[in-house]
Amino acid sequence: MRKMIFIGFLSTMLLQAGAQSNLQFQSQNYIGLLEGDNGSAFQFLSINGIQKKTWFLGLGSGIDWYLYRSIPVFLSVNKDWKPSNRTFFLSVDGGANFAWESRNRSRFNDFISYDFMPGLYGGAGIGYKLRFKNNGNAISLNLGYNYKRIKEERVVPTFCNNPPCANLTERYDYRMSRVSLRFGWLF
Repeated sequence: MRKMIFIGFLSTMLLQAGAQSNLQFQSQNYIGLLEGDNGSAFQFLSINGIQKKTWFLGLGSGIDWYLYRSIPVFLSVNKDWKPSNRTFFLSVDGGANFAWESRNRSRFNDFISYDFMPGLYGGAGIGYKLRFKNNGNAISLNLGYNYKRIKEERVVPTFCNNPPCANLTERYDYRMSRVSLRFGWLF
């Protein structure tokens, strides 16, 4: 039910964007470098939404390779400010993170079952837009903080002398905080 309300709200916003001249469609496409306790990784994001004056509201998704490959789906809000003809912006992202299982199973792990569950995804950052003079395109650089969470449940068969044997269930909760540097193209 909440998904239908959200889709209805987003559709209404997009219809209003076509009816009013001060609302503009904008696409933000980023490649990012993530750095945290578990090393470095890349991230690709695409955020599409509407721009009204100095505010941007969009829906984003992408691929995040940090520790476990995942697909974040999130809502993004940006606020521009322009001191002396330079465009800086603040960005806040929040949503869900869906795991993309990429484990290789060896012949020793054929009996172990893996189940990944969605977790939270969030981020905040400050950035700079370098606009081109003749059109609305821009190059963007964003430095920020990202958080993603993935939950995993493993069911491992146990050995026993008297069957039936109970399986061992292991639950893992990965909480990953990282610093991000994103380079993007806005149009």
